[in-house]
Amino acid sequence: MKFKYLFLALFFIGFKAFSQENQNILFTIDDEPYYSQEFLTVYKKNLQLVTDSKSDLGSYLKLFIDYKLKVKEGKALGLDTLQKFKNELKQYKSNLVLPYLKDKEVTNNLIKEAYDRLKKEVNVSHILIFLNPDASPKDTLTAYNALIEARNIILEGNDFAEIAKKYSKDPTVEQNGGRIGYFTALQMVYPFENMAFKTPVNEVSMPFRTKFGYHILKVNDIRESEGEVEVAHIMFKNDSTLAVKRKIDSVYKVLLTDKTGFFELAKKVSEDRASGMKGGILAKFGTGKMIEDFSKVSFSLKNEGDISKPFKTQFGWHIVKLIKKYPIDSFEKMEGKLKQEVERDERSNLISKSVIDKLFQQYTIIVNEEALQQFHIEGWKNNSENFHQNLLSINNKNILQKRFISYLKTVSNMPLNEAFAAFKEKEVLEYYTENIENSNAEFATTYKEFNEGLLLFDLLEKEVWEKAKDNNGLQNYFNSNKKKYKSNELKAIKGEVISDYQNYLEEQFSKQLRDKYKVKIIGSEKKSLKKMKI
Repeated sequence: MKFKYLFLALFFIGFKAFSQENQNILFTIDDEPYYSQEFLTVYKKNLQLVTDSKSDLGSYLKLFIDYKLKVKEGKALGLDTLQKFKNELKQYKSNLVLPYLKDKEVTNNLIKEAYDRLKKEVNVSHILIFLNPDASPKDTLTAYNALIEARNIILEGNDFAEIAKKYSKDPTVEQNGGRIGYFTALQMVYPFENMAFKTPVNEVSMPFRTKFGYHILKVNDIRESEGEVEVAHIMFKNDSTLAVKRKIDSVYKVLLTDKTGFFELAKKVSEDRASGMKGGILAKFGTGKMIEDFSKVSFSLKNEGDISKPFKTQFGWHIVKLIKKYPIDSFEKMEGKLKQEVERDERSNLISKSVIDKLFQQYTIIVNEEALQQFHIEGWKNNSENFHQNLLSINNKNILQKRFISYLKTVSNMPLNEAFAAFKEKEVLEYYTENIENSNAEFATTYKEFNEGLLLFDLLEKEVWEKAKDNNGLQNYFNSNKKKYKSNELKAIKGEVISDYQNYLEEQFSKQLRDKYKVKIIGSEKKSLKKMKI
């Protein structure tokens, strides 16, 4: 029964925001008004969820009034002032506010961008100079100038691979000359992906930064995406003798006469035991997920069941069988998955930044330049007691220097001006979160209803569920209602009796509340609602 009432508590959550301006009063509780629009919105939302006996408007109104009476009683008892209640509400608010910290328009644009890019595959080479995120301005400038120098040499007609071997700090550069090969959207960090898809074929980008350091890249080719492919393979590991080549050739001759035996043969002879136990079958993959030599052969197979000739990679000799090709799905099918990926990768910073920019335009933000300058003049680490001025104000909220000092301790290597800019953004977001119910009607409604639902849950736990645990009370209830049960032994049907006893206690509690509080239904408004086609 406890979960039934938790459901009832959540029964009224999530309906659309409404304004109480120009709304008709449906009923009052001790002269506190409750409006038709709120009742109607909840009624329409839950019409198919309530039992048939409660689905008519009059019966549902009684249920709704009982709900509001319990909320009022919970507040009268001070349940909403308890620390446990406050902590749960705070945690809920921190989760509820997350979608409001993201710009829906920017999110949708990034999802569409990712989908459009997934339809293409770009082949690039790059030069990388590693740089820590908190590198000094001097080191940053050195890395940037080195890449400008390398770029100029390449633009003069020199071979990109040779220049990469001279300048790049990528440990694989000696083997590949900086060549990464083909990849598509959501496979690289966003700044790298962005530059790759925006640079024309055969051109070299300007230096750009990622979390790894500074890069320049050259786009070698762009082609249509081939989607994903599912294959099985038989592999023999590399060694220095011709024996491996003879083994793979002999297996290929067998397969030429019996392609259907591929999976059983893979189980018996493939030296990639992880896939061999499954008949050589690999998880489906797209461009950039497998080494290029293997991927190229797999995608070159045209028809399901086709088998490749033996070929060599850095891991050994392979024969690949095509199981199935998977073209890019429609946007509608991929939208949900893309949204998740976009919101958890680096491009999500753009979503949050858009919200911050709008808040900076919306709020009155004043910086005390004198208080900020003190940080440049005086050492805050050793003289923090001298920092007691107001540093920043956001609308009517003042933020002291000491709060910035606390923040600086968490970003010790960040230059002061950058740290203050980040601190200011953090404080603006915090102010927005603290006050969102005053500026966003949709959030305010959902937050209020969770508040009431949580209050109702705690009230019923105190007044019904805990009381139902009393064995004497349960026995007395059973003795008074034996006629309705098939067994004369409480122990045999205890679960059923506890459920009924909780219902009984809750009904009695509702009657007590109707006696305690004065409920007045506005008859004319109730009649108007009944005439409406719902």
